[in-house]
Amino acid sequence: MARSKRVSQILIADAHVLFRRGLRTLLSAESDLEVVEEASDSAEALAKVRTLSPDVLVMDLAMVEADGQHAAFAIRHAQPKIAILFLTDQDSPEQLELAVEAGGRGYMLKSSTSAELVAGIRQIAFADDQNPRALSRIVPDLRALAVSNEAYPRATVLTSREQEVMRLLAEGRTVREVASDLSLSIKTIEAHKLNLMRKLDINNRASLIEYAMQRGLIGPPVAT
Repeated sequence: MARSKRVSQILIADAHVLFRRGLRTLLSAESDLEVVEEASDSAEALAKVRTLSPDVLVMDLAMVEADGQHAAFAIRHAQPKIAILFLTDQDSPEQLELAVEAGGRGYMLKSSTSAELVAGIRQIAFADDQNPRALSRIVPDLRALAVSNEAYPRATVLTSREQEVMRLLAEGRTVREVASDLSLSIKTIEAHKLNLMRKLDINNRASLIEYAMQRGLIGPPVAT
């Protein structure tokens, strides 16, 4: 007897009713995704998470910016297993970091195509059933920034991946080139770069090169 297809229940939280209705209409065509409710603000989202226990919350990141991270943390406390996908109008390291600190599993631009958005939501919804690394193909890999937001001492030990990213960047490669070399998404490399530079209190490439040389990750420049 064939196993029935799992249907993921989704709550959409966005201040703009037209956007919510448009996304709801888009997802209604997908047999494995069901929009169970909508919310116009973080308080309403929290209340509906508590009563409905949806699998996925698709939430405008601006709500977190407006209300602070309290609402997002409250939502995760109310439903620890909920997968949160943040949507944002702009793409920046600051937005990425905010999404991480608020407990998001991923974030996407609102300007994404319909196909990308549906695929991203589906990957967020069924991450436990699929290869979680697939998330980085459409949804940025947020695990790279899933660390404490406390200030880091300069002597903090970097992870092996952070050292690898730092070495390649110090050698002069661009973020895009590092992503290609390591077979990771550009967003993942940007996250690693932001994290390691924050750990080391480094704000420019020259200081990064100096640190990498001191640690023996790269050799001194060759005289010509």
